[in-house]
Amino acid sequence: MPQSPEGEFHSKKRRSHVREYVEVALVIAGLTIVAWAWPPGYRAFSYIYLLGVVALSLRVRRRGPVIAAAVLSAMAWDFFTIPPRYTFRIIGAEDIALFVTYICVALVISELTARIRTQGEQVGAAKERERQLAESERLHRALFDSVSHELNTPLTALRSAATMLLDRASDEQAFLAGEIDQATHRMDRLVGNLLDESRLESGLLKAHLDWCDARDLFNEATLQTRDMLTGRTVTTEVADDTPLLRADAPLMVQTLDNLLLNAALYTPAAKPIALRAGMDAVRNSVFLSVEDEGPGIPPELMGRLFKKFQRGSTVRGGGLGLGLSIAHRLVAAQGGEIVAENKASGGARFAIFLPIVPCEKTPDEKR
Repeated sequence: MPQSPEGEFHSKKRRSHVREYVEVALVIAGLTIVAWAWPPGYRAFSYIYLLGVVALSLRVRRRGPVIAAAVLSAMAWDFFTIPPRYTFRIIGAEDIALFVTYICVALVISELTARIRTQGEQVGAAKERERQLAESERLHRALFDSVSHELNTPLTALRSAATMLLDRASDEQAFLAGEIDQATHRMDRLVGNLLDESRLESGLLKAHLDWCDARDLFNEATLQTRDMLTGRTVTTEVADDTPLLRADAPLMVQTLDNLLLNAALYTPAAKPIALRAGMDAVRNSVFLSVEDEGPGIPPELMGRLFKKFQRGSTVRGGGLGLGLSIAHRLVAAQGGEIVAENKASGGARFAIFLPIVPCEKTPDEKR
């Protein structure tokens, strides 16, 4: 009857274990033959046995054979070399102390050498795993970036064709052209998220901070997401004491885009979205927030909300679950943080907090 893979594995393991014990016995036997025939004193030969124990502990994988080597070498040394020879009887107190010391030293050396060998194997295995993970990550990023760029080329052609069709078509053709245009924009956002994720992970995307006005950022973000926000009410509220922000305007607009699209995906079409900016006295920061009146953030999703490929169960459209992860990392690149919470009145609030940077003069006055 053929053996199962598991049975074959255990059989090989047992054979390997027995082979190590046989190897230990052969090495100790060889050293004993040399000790029996070699002229130097028996005390000097204890070091040869110790070297044999160390060599075996470096070679065999298990502790059992190593301990066996220490015990067997002590017995062979006593029986074949310590007077009276060919007995296990030791006469002198000095030889008894030497024998006991040898056993202790041999056991300690064998244990320490086995531990060092095991630790070395673990370190080597960890380094190999790290190397393989790094290589896998490198290939993943290269493929990620290549595929994203390759997708960008046909998307550009589709966008141009859809725009031309919308300008020239009418009735049913215009409706179909609009569907193509919306699908192309949606695909364009997915590819953009893939490219951004690739640039963030490779460290190629850097923030270039400059003075920004919250109103300009809100206006640009709503303009870029107008297709997804069609039919929705989007209100903007900027407090009078809101200072200029020290941020990267394109990255901040992209962050707001992702938060607005997230709100559009997870809230009913009739619910409004609010953009707010102002000062946060508790954090001593400037905040930009995107608030909705949807179902809010599920408790089980709160802890992993800004991780990659996380999507709620109530999402109404497509997506990869990268938007919030990218938003989180874009804000971090600008020295800020993003916080998500459920409002007491219902709905979710995503707030971006940026440190207040003193500005004695406006940028126009500094020129």
